[in-house]
Amino acid sequence: MYAGHFAAAYAIKAREPKAPTWALLVGVVALDLLFPTFVLTGIEKVTMTPGVPPGMRWDDIEWSHSLGMSLVWAILFAMPFFKYGRSVMIAIGIAVFSHFLLDVPLHPADMPLWPGSNTYLGLGFLRTLPHGYWFIELAVLVGCWVYYWRRRKADPSIGGRPIAVAIVLIVLHLFTSPWLAPV
Repeated sequence: MYAGHFAAAYAIKAREPKAPTWALLVGVVALDLLFPTFVLTGIEKVTMTPGVPPGMRWDDIEWSHSLGMSLVWAILFAMPFFKYGRSVMIAIGIAVFSHFLLDVPLHPADMPLWPGSNTYLGLGFLRTLPHGYWFIELAVLVGCWVYYWRRRKADPSIGGRPIAVAIVLIVLHLFTSPWLAPV
């Protein structure tokens, strides 16, 4: 999931307009921002798999992508926004946690319940549906954008430019097309 995460940020923005857009956009990818740092420091491990989607196997992602740590990161990321009020903090926390929820269908069963858990979550559509996962993400993207567009149409105070948002989301999604990936 790539553009779908950003689409989720806009859907959350439509629900809680007072939440800073930048915080929602960073929040939805916070787990993926932690992930490379943890890999580079040896906390988490990956194995490259050229020619096999998605190009790597996530051997150990328990600190960035486990259910428990996703909740911890959501709370920690939302806490500095207390001055905006409880509803904004909740929206930002949901943005961070939405990353985990949107990754479950795509990841193979490699996302543990918590660090050290032997129970893993993930449906593995990245591997079992080598081209179909792209359409699943497209459906998420369209659904989130339509929600954002309708809410903004009903309440212009939400702000933003829905057509510009749609163009950016589609372009980002096209960059992840399995048909454009190197073999």
